[in-house]
Amino acid sequence: GVVGDLVLGRKPSEGGRTAIELQSSIVHLARFLGAQEDEVVQLLEEGRLGGALIVAITERGLPATPAVKNSVEKMVRTIDPKVALARSKANRSHMLAAEATATIMFTDIVGSSAMAERLGDRAAREVLRSHNDIIRSKTNAHGGVEVKFMGDGFMLTFPSARSGVACAVDVQRELDARNRESAEDRLAVRIGLSVGEPIREEEDLFGQAVNHAARVADQAAGGQVLISEIVYALVGRAGQFRFREMGLFELKGISGTHSLYEVLWNGG
Repeated sequence: GVVGDLVLGRKPSEGGRTAIELQSSIVHLARFLGAQEDEVVQLLEEGRLGGALIVAITERGLPATPAVKNSVEKMVRTIDPKVALARSKANRSHMLAAEATATIMFTDIVGSSAMAERLGDRAAREVLRSHNDIIRSKTNAHGGVEVKFMGDGFMLTFPSARSGVACAVDVQRELDARNRESAEDRLAVRIGLSVGEPIREEEDLFGQAVNHAARVADQAAGGQVLISEIVYALVGRAGQFRFREMGLFELKGISGTHSLYEVLWNGG
């Protein structure tokens, strides 16, 4: 509904119901408020979450009409803090603790420093918030987990190559739609994905698999999604996506040459 659209950073739409579960997710509310998940739970238990959401909505320049306030309060009443927090933490812990192959994605805003200088700190912060909302909402929608936020990009992991590529495609399409409406502060994001068996330690990922995904992302241009040869082997013949072979690349810190493929998210 209206509140779900606001929490996910979309324009309010009539009759939208797909965000009902997402809007009552502690992790999404935490990102919307720029707070920690346990802080959101505390606000909920103290009866202050509704007020905090209203303040956040108005700070984004959206009108806190009586209908919006009623929707916020109704949504807040449906949340069981213990269940919601347990689910979000359990999903993250499982994804980052399981000893298994993982699809790893890196994203990076191209020209972020120049953008900040051009727009000024306050406007650049709003653009960054829009970027973060898009990445996080699409990651959640495709079953991914945010490993870390690095200021102008993310490290993410997904349960399958297909879900990771699908998320990357959706991110670029959402950014493209945003850029069409915001020509003055366009966002160009490069994305790279690879698959491997990372070292898992304290809910973080390390090792050659992580380095490989990061180097694949380094080769991408703004608005481009590049994948490693192993990702292409897993999803290339499924018929769900379109690709372009990019040739052989030398990746910094990794021996040999490596075939990379572009995911044609815009029908190119």
